[in-house]
Amino acid sequence: MNPADAERARTRALISHLAHRDDVLILPVPVPAGAEAPPIHPLTVLLLAQLRQVTAERNAYRDWVTQDPAPPSDAQLRTHAAEAAGFIARRDSP
Repeated sequence: MNPADAERARTRALISHLAHRDDVLILPVPVPAGAEAPPIHPLTVLLLAQLRQVTAERNAYRDWVTQDPAPPSDAQLRTHAAEAAGFIARRDSP
């Protein structure tokens, strides 16, 4: 097996593995009839596979940032009030 065929086989195996592991976006590359297919670097395949993960993380961050904050409980409010009163007392004392 020549090196080009071996590289093509490794790239196909990588694409197959990624496609079965996760729901990844695999984009077909149209090639004119009779033309030789351009070589696809394996890094390109890995970057395309990471597209879904990055999109999911972006959506999770957006949901986290835009969610309504939970109102503080009474215990938290009392704790903050006590801390503020202590700070004011220390600040105002000689």
